Amino acid sequence: MQVALTESQVREIETATPDGLTSQELVVAFASRDVKFTEATLRKYVQLGLVPRSRRVGRKGKHLGSLGIYPVRAVRRINAIKKLMAEHYTIEEIQARFLTFKDTIEVLDEALAELFRLFGERIAAQDPEARLRLSDELAAIRSSSTELLEGVHRLEKLILHAKDAVRPRGGGAAGATELL
Repeated sequence: MQVALTESQVREIETATPDGLTSQELVVAFASRDVKFTEATLRKYVQLGLVPRSRRVGRKGKHLGSLGIYPVRAVRRINAIKKLMAEHYTIEEIQARFLTFKDTIEVLDEALAELFRLFGERIAAQDPEARLRLSDELAAIRSSSTELLEGVHRLEKLILHAKDAVRPRGGGAAGATELL
C-alpha cells in the first residue's frame, strides 16, 4: 500500500475528470492506485471542512435525480491530507493548515476564472473594434490576477512554513521535512 498518490497520478486523475468526481469515483481513484481511502473517510474529511462539499448535478433523463459531484481539487486535497498524516500531523493541525487559507484562495481562483469566462462571452459579442480594445484590457487584467494569485500562494507558503518551523514534533525518527 502506498501512503499517497504520486504527482503524476494526481495530474492523471485531474486530466481525466476535470468536471469532478462522485464519492465512489474518488474512492476508486485512490484504491485503484493502491492508496487506502474509503467513503467513510471522505465523509469525515468533508464534515471537518478538510475537503470541499459536493455540488448536486442533475442527470439527463426522466426521474434520474442528481449526483453529488466533488470538485476535482478534492483529489489533491485528500492526497495532501494523506501525506501530512503520514508525517504524523494531527487532524487538528491539518484543519488549521487548510482552513486558514486554502478554501478562500480556491474560491478566489474559481471566481476569477468564472468572471473571465463571462467577460470573454460579452467581449465576443462586441463589434470588432470594441472587441480588440476590450480583449487587450481583459488580457492585462488576467495578467494582474495571475500575479496576485502567485503572490497569495507565495505568502501562504511562507506563513505555513514559518508555522511548521516552530512546530514541536513527537518522538521517533525525524521526518524528511525535519531534516531540512
